[in-house]
Amino acid sequence: FMQSYATDPVCCPARASWFTGSYSSENGVICNSAPCHPEMPDLSRQLQDAGYNTYYTGKWHVPGKSVRKLFHVLHEGSWWGEITDTEVTRTATSFFENYNGEEPFFLSIGYMNPHDICITPSYDDGRATTVNGKKEPPYFKEGVLEQSDVPPLPDAFSYDVREPSVTRLTKRRKHQDWGDDMWRIYRYNYHRFTEMVDLQIEQLLDALAQTKYADDTLIIFSSDHGDGMARHQTVAKATAYDEVCRVPFIVSTLGDLKVPKGVKDEGHFISGVDLARTVCDYARADGSVFPQGLSLRPLVEGRDTPWREMAYVEVNGSMHMVTDGKIKYVREYIIPEDFEGPPPSHSTHELGVEQLFDLSADPNESRNLAYDPEYASVLKRMGKELDRLEDERKNVKPAGDWVQQVLRQLSVGIRMQEIPQSY
Repeated sequence: FMQSYATDPVCCPARASWFTGSYSSENGVICNSAPCHPEMPDLSRQLQDAGYNTYYTGKWHVPGKSVRKLFHVLHEGSWWGEITDTEVTRTATSFFENYNGEEPFFLSIGYMNPHDICITPSYDDGRATTVNGKKEPPYFKEGVLEQSDVPPLPDAFSYDVREPSVTRLTKRRKHQDWGDDMWRIYRYNYHRFTEMVDLQIEQLLDALAQTKYADDTLIIFSSDHGDGMARHQTVAKATAYDEVCRVPFIVSTLGDLKVPKGVKDEGHFISGVDLARTVCDYARADGSVFPQGLSLRPLVEGRDTPWREMAYVEVNGSMHMVTDGKIKYVREYIIPEDFEGPPPSHSTHELGVEQLFDLSADPNESRNLAYDPEYASVLKRMGKELDRLEDERKNVKPAGDWVQQVLRQLSVGIRMQEIPQSY
């Protein structure tokens, strides 16, 4: 599915959406470490009620939901995918080889990489030398790498400075002294971490292929978020740019299940909230308890089914995005110092910076058209669509005390920012 989006491109919020079938504003996990509302349904319980044994190995990272109370935990991951992804694979392959239960199983495997890319910038900063005010890596000078080994700067390296304050506060304070080669090394490192996890998945599928479960096991692969990859001169996550919020979503099988091979679906917008409904549909479990989401099974099997016309994304509680594939609209909210109550929406909070991108003409999201009078009608139309999608959120509760404190701190920085009107 080529139009797949994270519900909220940060680790905990995105993962909470997978297992609760809800947006972060609904389940409470609007930023890392924010706890999930305890009454939210979860995928594991629904599968267990349908007769499945449920297992987990690797990274969990859903605060407020204890993985050991929901799953049979085979192995707990760590913050170092380079070290423990291998152990996670070994655990999963051992499960395939030794499982002898009569009941069907659901196994969720939480690989870490390429998330280790979050670690390398500080290392490279420490090794760098400064030349004419810009940091340069040592690897070319020391003969560790050749220039031809390292990818070029991305096409989307430039960016429009009229960005949401959250992006400017969290993404523009670091790495502004990097020279071009520092950004290229960053991209090089990301590819290496991706190769690491690719190898683990290859070994995992090879092991599954040797078992009696190969023919009737459905495989779903996705990611909680993307990475800046030096596009828009950013690293890591928590922006509304495509490199961060647009993620893989693959449905496959090694066997005889009705999953066509080699199909790229370009026309349907997929969200992280769809995972729970999809798994329940295939498992004949009750997916109606999940407040959002659609089952992808009809799309996989080539059947006509009503579908959403927009992708909706939330970012760290204070920024929302909507896209129809041709136009992308992003808005942030001003959080008052005395903030209390539910997460922000158009009906509760003042608008901050807006972004509008014509993806057909500007796929690199390099020119913000939100302040262009010629696009005023488009801005208004997309704003109404985002209003509608915000209003469709269900049972939105007040944010917890800890989350309110974080948003208040963020609001101080936002109010200090001015909206640049030009490059």
